[in-house]
Amino acid sequence: MGTSSIFNGPKDKNPLLPEGFEDEYNPDDLDKSDQENQQVEMDFPWQATKTAMSQFVTGKSNNKGRVAGSYVKALGGANNAARSASSARRATIQLGRFLSDIINDGLEATFNKLNIDYRGRSVESLFSEIVNVIAGESNSKEDIAAKNASMEALSELYDFVEENKMDLQVLEQMDEFLFNKVMNTFIGNYLIQRLLKDLQSRFEKYADNLLVAITKENDVKEYIIEAVDVKLDEIRFNNFEYRNTNIEVIIEGIYVDCYKILEDYV
Repeated sequence: MGTSSIFNGPKDKNPLLPEGFEDEYNPDDLDKSDQENQQVEMDFPWQATKTAMSQFVTGKSNNKGRVAGSYVKALGGANNAARSASSARRATIQLGRFLSDIINDGLEATFNKLNIDYRGRSVESLFSEIVNVIAGESNSKEDIAAKNASMEALSELYDFVEENKMDLQVLEQMDEFLFNKVMNTFIGNYLIQRLLKDLQSRFEKYADNLLVAITKENDVKEYIIEAVDVKLDEIRFNNFEYRNTNIEVIIEGIYVDCYKILEDYV
């Protein structure tokens, strides 16, 4: 697989990596004490994370939890990870407002509020515009992760419309289950997309072929979704007031909880 234009992801401020680090450091090495591994992760958190992912991709380690946990630590811990996820928090609120407005005010009033003329347009082009409204511009990797997550979330709505003969008005009958499923899909996919954006180079450098890369990537995705689903399923997103000033604190707290779950891997 080509490596000429690979983005190698964030780097540690400390450039003095131990010689042979990539080959010798193994977070699952039973010959090393927990204290030694923790010290390496503290001194070189990004390189430890990249190496954990590299070894997962090559099959030297099967510990997906170690990859996710190391990644959150490299972001500065759960609180810092949630705080720096500004695009995701903003898009989460925008998505919640959009869904709530449809239910409370109806389709026409919601699109008028967003200055979107929806009559006579294809569902596909309309949903593409809604993605841009929810996620905004894509000026950074984090922005792109939020936009990709928005597309995944809105695909749940698209499927619902498709099941009802492409009648957009059916969105006004959205139930609690669908509302929460869309929100869960966004958050789970954002967590995935952000991690993959930072660690994509590991797949490109170390996967033997495309099939291996896809398989390993899917393994990581499944792990993250399964890890945070229990927490997200406890939350009734449809009951939030998305225009209240405290919604930002609530949403940030949800991201803290999700990142905490990933950080405290077993």
